[in-house]
Amino acid sequence: APVAAPSAAPSADGLDWEGMYEAVMPPGSYTKPAAAAPAQSAPSAPIPAAELAAVVAAVQVANPATSPAKREAAEKREERPHAAPAKEESIRVDAVKLDALLEVAGESVQAANQAAVLLERLLQFKFEGQAQTLMATLAETLERASRYSTELQRATLATRMQPVGRLFQKFPRLVRELAKDLGKDVELTIEGAETEVDRVVVDSLYDPLVHMLRNSLDHGVESPEDRLAAGKPAKSYISLKAWQEANSVMIVLQDDGKGMDPVVLRTKAQQKGLISESVQLTNDECFQLVFLPGFSTKEVASSVSGRGVGMDVVKTAVEKNRGAIHIESSLGKGTKFAIRLPIELSIVPTMLVSTSGAALALPMAVVQRVVELPEVFMEVGGAPVLKDQGRPLPVRSLADSLGYESCREKVGIVVAAPQPYILAVEAVDGTADLVIKPMTAISVEGITGTARSAEGELVLVVGLSFLMDGCRGSVRMAA
Repeated sequence: APVAAPSAAPSADGLDWEGMYEAVMPPGSYTKPAAAAPAQSAPSAPIPAAELAAVVAAVQVANPATSPAKREAAEKREERPHAAPAKEESIRVDAVKLDALLEVAGESVQAANQAAVLLERLLQFKFEGQAQTLMATLAETLERASRYSTELQRATLATRMQPVGRLFQKFPRLVRELAKDLGKDVELTIEGAETEVDRVVVDSLYDPLVHMLRNSLDHGVESPEDRLAAGKPAKSYISLKAWQEANSVMIVLQDDGKGMDPVVLRTKAQQKGLISESVQLTNDECFQLVFLPGFSTKEVASSVSGRGVGMDVVKTAVEKNRGAIHIESSLGKGTKFAIRLPIELSIVPTMLVSTSGAALALPMAVVQRVVELPEVFMEVGGAPVLKDQGRPLPVRSLADSLGYESCREKVGIVVAAPQPYILAVEAVDGTADLVIKPMTAISVEGITGTARSAEGELVLVVGLSFLMDGCRGSVRMAA
């Protein structure tokens, strides 16, 4: 039976039933009834619960949109405009502004260090009375300024740090497509994608890593048939790993392919006229030949490799970011490319040394320890050698490597290179965090930039790659 429409007037219980009925019905689907009899217009008693349930059920049958769930959603939609707007958790900042901020932060650290040195010299004098009180207050103020400038530097560096995973995520598809084109079954594994490094480093690593992946796919891993014939699984594996090590970030690309033959590399380099016929090279030095411009073992150029442009681009890009790259390879087992890069580019922890009257800075990333040099060295093959912790290490002069005049070198620095050695210098002057200014106008082998010491003295920064290569460039080594 049809339910009688409620009256427009409020009921005895004070509720406007008709108004509530209109609220739950879609617009235009309900028309107010004509004036009802006086008996119906003013009910004398509240509607019983059973009749109210019947009204609600009838409304829901006539209009399914008025179900409890949909009514709740409608209420939420009505409430939404009144809710507080969501807060923005991040903003976009121009990279140039971040670079300028980092430079200012670095200079403030340098200024604080310089002020600390001047204060230390002033404290050597005797102050009395009010001057002594002022000096104590000045020392406290400078210490606080130095602490805040260091915190500013750290906070600024944190804004530039980005995970290398943003770069690594582009490579699985590249490997799949190249492997399909080359007819090889290759699986790429990625580890350490959360490792953070300077934004500039992340942006500049894409092309070098693409070249290295192409090299591993084309030259390194074999076809499934060749792998089965060699007793290997048909599927080959390439791993890309990143991790933080002291003040550096290590990125290692490794494959389980056929490896690199040092004899073939030396022969190819001689055929192309990149090295002389009589030069004698170790296996590690032969591996470094792939970084020479124009070097390639491919006879016919393809879309993947053999165009004479490749690994020299990798070395140039890595050294531009004050990094170093090293190759390890074993015939039949595979090849590993290891890249060492500073975590951030502008401020570098260094060891200050002097030799032949020149002030130099060595990146702390390769410094293991400092040893005292004897008057006379043992010699192996005519080269000086010094035992360090039971192992004989070659001794190389920093002055001779950079082309300076020879001098009496009393201190040795054990360098953590792939082939460790001892770097002889005249004196060690301490350590410092320096703001590095890259050398753009001129190019000097072994020198990657300049900086100002705390005393305001100009310091030349020795390149990380130069030290990792044993204080000799690959081109000069091969010539």
